Amino acid sequence: MSKPYLSRPTGAPVRHLSPFALAGALTAGVQGVHAGVSHTEASGAETSTADATMVDASVEGLEGGEAEQREREEEARPPRKVPSAQLPAMGKAQPWVNNTTWLEYFSENYNGKPNDDGFYAVVNYLNFGVDTRLKKGDFRFLSISTRLDGQMLPMGTEALCDFNNDAEVSPQEAAVCAYDNDARVERVLLRLEHKRFNLFVGDFNVNFGRGVALSVRKKSNIGVDSTIKGARLDIKTKPLKLTGLFGVGNRQQSDSATRQLFQDPGYVHALCEDLDPLVANEYGNRLWTMCSDMIGAVRAEAKLPGKVKLAAHYGNMWFGLLNEATDQHEALHFVGGDLSRARIFGKWSFFGGATAILRNYHHKENHPELVEDGLGAYVSNNISLGNLNLLIEGKYYDNYVLSRDTAPLTVQYTEAPTLEREDQQVPAAANAAGPLLRIAYTFPKKGITLYSNTLGYAFAYNNDDDMWYGQDAMRVLHAFVGMDWDDTERGTSFKLVGGWRWEGHYEPQPEGTERFDRKLPHAEIYLNQALKNVHWGRFQHSVNFKFDWRRETVFKTDHAKHFHKGNLLLGYGLSPYVAVSFIGGYSSEFTPPDDAISLHDQPCPDGGTDCGRKPHLWPGAEIRYNFLSSSFIRVFAGRQVGGLLCANGSCRELPDFSGARADLVLSF
Repeated sequence: MSKPYLSRPTGAPVRHLSPFALAGALTAGVQGVHAGVSHTEASGAETSTADATMVDASVEGLEGGEAEQREREEEARPPRKVPSAQLPAMGKAQPWVNNTTWLEYFSENYNGKPNDDGFYAVVNYLNFGVDTRLKKGDFRFLSISTRLDGQMLPMGTEALCDFNNDAEVSPQEAAVCAYDNDARVERVLLRLEHKRFNLFVGDFNVNFGRGVALSVRKKSNIGVDSTIKGARLDIKTKPLKLTGLFGVGNRQQSDSATRQLFQDPGYVHALCEDLDPLVANEYGNRLWTMCSDMIGAVRAEAKLPGKVKLAAHYGNMWFGLLNEATDQHEALHFVGGDLSRARIFGKWSFFGGATAILRNYHHKENHPELVEDGLGAYVSNNISLGNLNLLIEGKYYDNYVLSRDTAPLTVQYTEAPTLEREDQQVPAAANAAGPLLRIAYTFPKKGITLYSNTLGYAFAYNNDDDMWYGQDAMRVLHAFVGMDWDDTERGTSFKLVGGWRWEGHYEPQPEGTERFDRKLPHAEIYLNQALKNVHWGRFQHSVNFKFDWRRETVFKTDHAKHFHKGNLLLGYGLSPYVAVSFIGGYSSEFTPPDDAISLHDQPCPDGGTDCGRKPHLWPGAEIRYNFLSSSFIRVFAGRQVGGLLCANGSCRELPDFSGARADLVLSF
């Protein structure tokens, strides 16, 4: 697990995250507010905590000028730094180990089903490898690494798989239950760098055309960690770069949100249908993913005169059985290209790309109804005129589904830009079109940036529907303004955002049909302040505050629902060792339990009393202790509201969480 951090483009808000990520972003921000001093860059001799305590105690016993002198000496001492640890090198080879262990207690997820409450999980990811710098000929670097994943449910799976709570797991329940203990070789990679080529064998990530054409990577926010397992070759020449790859889709099996086990991304394809040993484990082969989506692709990138970059790509995906009732198979072709040029006249950077999809072309004669096409296009213009910056983007996605389907837990092999803020629910990423305009002006001497952002697009929930006109055509309008202020001398970072969003039908709906409208004002405020006059213990003291709020009104048919949603976060850091954060989440979307605090009246729909009840207050706390430069222990306890969460167009409904999580990261 990588170290969390709070890093985002100017004007972007802190995104809605999972319990650990939300608190982790805050604690990381608390630790990192002191400009120019990082965990590894802080200089000076190390002093133990005991020594620092003795110094502080001795200061208390002094008076007058002597005490002031001791305080000045303490202030002048260099700040603490976290010690680093590294395995000893073996000649030119550097071995390394990274191990992450999670201890989790899932108390309640408020879904009305008792079978998936009150259980424990122990999960471990062990990464290890050797990196070698090569100095022989044109070879430069060799890396070999492996990741072993394991999951254990100490209380067993019987209660978890008893969906109807009758103290017995039926064969039908066992067949669909995804809770289980698991151990597997999740990742293997051999990476070789040469002056003229790079070779990857095993698990690798890929990004073609800014993610429009093909993108496979980790999306930790929604619990998806994907790679392609196979081989990739990048050939580099001065005017041309060629990439070719072939493999199968692979993702981690343990779902961090529920600790259920994912199946491999695809379904049993033709090469595996008659090979039972390869599919003996229902979630995927434990040693090497084989029976999954098959992916092959090539891309060429050329540097043309005038610093223009032109690229073209082609790929094929084979998904296996279309469904269990037929022997037909699902597949698609994608082909496209992009054009880019940076710093035109020193002021304008341009990118434009498009990719077309043809699905099930092999069925055109016998099953023409299965043949579909799609198109994805994206354009970006970034214009800098002194202190003024303009960002003009546009998207057009028509039935643009680069995966087997659009189900929330199906791995999507594209990250076509949505133009949305990171914290927004994207209603339809595969069938949408529209522009974005962002205007920002910076006052360099004051460290202030003012900006406005306006987005509007058409969309349709069903890819077969017309997004422009008709009863199924929908619209999104979202505008917000904000200010960023960063003062390195004061150690202050301040951000303020306010805006309004509307989603709904474009045309009036006939009487008696369901209509939909969603509108919400929203605001966010964020402050990160270094306490430069506080020197106790030679820590770098800082405080962190964030508050975000929105008031949603959702209108369906003849019923309007109003609710508030957001988070209040407070943090304190003793960098580089300790950070503590308190999270006060709130959501009044659902009717609260009778004995819980209510932010306002939120009755059950239709005036009933038996409805899904959830608390309005979601408190939590986290503490993190860094004992080595890349090793730490972190504990979170409390509740975190779930809901629809999106990461670059891939969305899933995350469950609510109440319980505790601890993770221990050891890195050498």
